[in-house]
Amino acid sequence: MQKRVWTLLVLLVLVLPVLAACGSTAATTAPTAATGGATTAPATTVAEAPTTAAATVAPTTEAATVAPTEAMEATVAPTTGTGGTGKIRVGLVTDVGKVTDGTFNQYAYEGLKRAEKELGVEVDFVETVNSSDYDKNIDQFATQKYDLIIGVGFLMGDAIKAAAARYPDINFAIVDFAYDPTIPNVQGLVFNEDEAGFLAGALAAQLSTSGKIGVVGGVEIPPVQKYVLGYEAGAKYINPDIEVAKVYVPSFTDPAQGAEAAKNQISEGADVIFGAGGQTGSGAIQAAAEADVFVIGVDQDEYNTTFKGGPAPKLASSALKRVDNAVFAVIQAAAEGKFEGGLYVGTAANGGVDYADFHDAEVSAEIKAKLDEIKAALADGSLKTGVTLP
Repeated sequence: MQKRVWTLLVLLVLVLPVLAACGSTAATTAPTAATGGATTAPATTVAEAPTTAAATVAPTTEAATVAPTEAMEATVAPTTGTGGTGKIRVGLVTDVGKVTDGTFNQYAYEGLKRAEKELGVEVDFVETVNSSDYDKNIDQFATQKYDLIIGVGFLMGDAIKAAAARYPDINFAIVDFAYDPTIPNVQGLVFNEDEAGFLAGALAAQLSTSGKIGVVGGVEIPPVQKYVLGYEAGAKYINPDIEVAKVYVPSFTDPAQGAEAAKNQISEGADVIFGAGGQTGSGAIQAAAEADVFVIGVDQDEYNTTFKGGPAPKLASSALKRVDNAVFAVIQAAAEGKFEGGLYVGTAANGGVDYADFHDAEVSAEIKAKLDEIKAALADGSLKTGVTLP
């Protein structure tokens, strides 16, 4: 009996350590398995921290099954062809000349730079050296998939039309030109010349002491006709009895003929001359200013172009097409996804037409106040020019 008891005690001594070891192993295994589960959940880490590659590559169908985080939605949002920035890119192609030449080129450039500053768009420009380069310069932007390409001046009409056909997914705009019928991806930036002419006529009538004024137009096409008839209407708004001498010269590039026409009007008593015909009109107002009569320029501020920054005491003002505002407007529409083919019409109401500073000319505060009153009335529609073309 005593022998059995000792045998049992020996067996207990041997078995208990083994049982203790087994219990210890079971306790440490469970947390190891839990840790392994925490580190093998790749779906969670992908959703929370998308890589750069995921941002630049179009998401696959498999990726679409994972709920995207806010960061992912921001990085894979479709862009407008600007390398993922979300900004549109705008290219400007000048007519022959430079962006500092005081012509439509400069005003278009100023509108472009304003859009860059205020709208945050990306911009670039090409200065055209020869008209034969129009197509090449436009293609320079089109092949880089710019969102909007703007051409300056009616001479680019054919080139913009051809480019719009070659690149139907790109939007275009052209300054001072329109298409009939309109082109879906081209916006023509045109202006109510009759309103600008009306302001010029109102100024001329107030400056005149003889009761006779003149206008030298270029080729008799609708924009020039609107300038001429608007000028006459504005003058008669101020003085119904004023005499307005009108002539059209069949060229935009004949300053000598323009000068001769102005001299003829001056010889008949005109003491204010409006030149509305490109270089022909510029020749007219140069000759008239030399004859010591007041003159009014057209389209751009001719103080900076024809009169090379002055002094020009006889240049009273210029009838302006605000190309800068028109260019800004079409860029803004494109940036907001509201671009439409067809027409932008610059008016007194939207800042598309105006009159230039008086600069060196002695123009009274009363005359300026009257011009501003007329401009406001044209803008709100309470005053109409009454100009209709035949």
